[in-house]
Amino acid sequence: MSKEEFEAIHSTTLRILSNVGVRFPNKEALDALANIGAKINQKTMVAYFSEAVLRDALKSAPKKVTLYARNPDYDVELSNGKVHFCTSGCGVYVYDMDLGKRRMATRADAKKFAMVADALPNYHVVQVEIMPGDVPEQLADLHRFQAGLTNSSKHISNVIAPGATAETAQEVVEVAASVVGGKEELKKRPIISVHQEPISPLQYDENGLNVLIEYAKNCIPISLYSLSMGGATAPVTVGGQLVVINAEILAGIALVQAVSPSCPILYGASASVIDPKTGSLAMGAPERAIIMVGVVDLARNYGLPSMVAALNTEASMPGSQATFEKTASTLPLVLAGADVIFGGGTFDSANTYSCEQLVIDNELCGGMLRIARGFGATDEDLARDTIEKVGIGGQFLAEKHTLRHVNAERWIPSLYSRMKKREIEWNLESFGRHDLVAAAKERVKKIVETHKPEPLDIEVQRAIDHIVTKAERRLSKRV
Repeated sequence: MSKEEFEAIHSTTLRILSNVGVRFPNKEALDALANIGAKINQKTMVAYFSEAVLRDALKSAPKKVTLYARNPDYDVELSNGKVHFCTSGCGVYVYDMDLGKRRMATRADAKKFAMVADALPNYHVVQVEIMPGDVPEQLADLHRFQAGLTNSSKHISNVIAPGATAETAQEVVEVAASVVGGKEELKKRPIISVHQEPISPLQYDENGLNVLIEYAKNCIPISLYSLSMGGATAPVTVGGQLVVINAEILAGIALVQAVSPSCPILYGASASVIDPKTGSLAMGAPERAIIMVGVVDLARNYGLPSMVAALNTEASMPGSQATFEKTASTLPLVLAGADVIFGGGTFDSANTYSCEQLVIDNELCGGMLRIARGFGATDEDLARDTIEKVGIGGQFLAEKHTLRHVNAERWIPSLYSRMKKREIEWNLESFGRHDLVAAAKERVKKIVETHKPEPLDIEVQRAIDHIVTKAERRLSKRV
């Protein structure tokens, strides 16, 4: 994005936020925005923003954000030029390869997905993939964070569940605080974060705001991301859609900073375009990558870390369509330098999830991270002395320089072999034995059987279990 393009989007956004505004159907949110200078129409619950209000909000938001982990070795520093991957996290269904069909996701799946993601090296942040259908929807987030913090020592970042409440958010904070030694320690090292999306175009929902405000009060990092639909809930042009996205996110940043100055913010989107033939949200469309690159550029121009969605597909199960759409929609974001890219483990337009797809996507992420790393041009990289030594017609296989650098320079696939097949092996049966999905299924089985997540202290585990049990009793009394 050129400077002129950014300025055009930014100035149009300011005009929209000043003249049209954003709807916040929540009294506490409107009061907080009024306190920082936004103009409020109490009847329509719309907030209007001046350039000065937005400038102060952006100034208040931290430019450097660290997503802390239960194990400090897995802390993720953002805005440092490195790309990080995160699993997805709003699936209602799981594709069960053993049964060969789709089924409703459960608490047991939440634990399994968290453990598998913990074992895969190219996921730097873990989002518990699914919304368990065997618990009350009001407690889905509590069970998801319990599953994540118990089965992974990486940073846990979950999208706020549709049925979540402010009480649920308080209980999630209690769970995270019990792991790090209290709420004050959690503010210093927030080992969890949440994602919240507006309802495009240009509004937030009342219950989501209740939950968002509760997390903001506790300084939990918040990723605000727009799920606008180009051609339906946003203009069909990419530029127009970026204006809607930008307006929604800047208004959300103003709210978060009004509630809790210096609360960490990630600027993001999960937006895509409408398929004109079906009317569905095409999450694997190549246009989505263009939109997401624009979002990454906007975040960078505002000095904020970015968190954008990719690795999605309309495919109904793991396979060639899924791999094509995931790569086409993700590689541009890697090359654009997105801070966090989330979406691993999904297919079926992010409605269905599978551990096998999670493993395949981990492989894709590894290859793309190698591309993003590029090459070096130091004296050691340029290898002048080694080239002079080997000379014309020689070979570099046995050189010490090769030995020193081969592991860092070469990405080695883990799901398939590059071994060439003999002529007799060129048949469908032989190729089937090398299928990525079959290899991923074997990897999942091995992880489940052998991977041991770093355990929590027994007293911490008891404290978490007690919080969850108390929440379940609280909810049962109301039914």
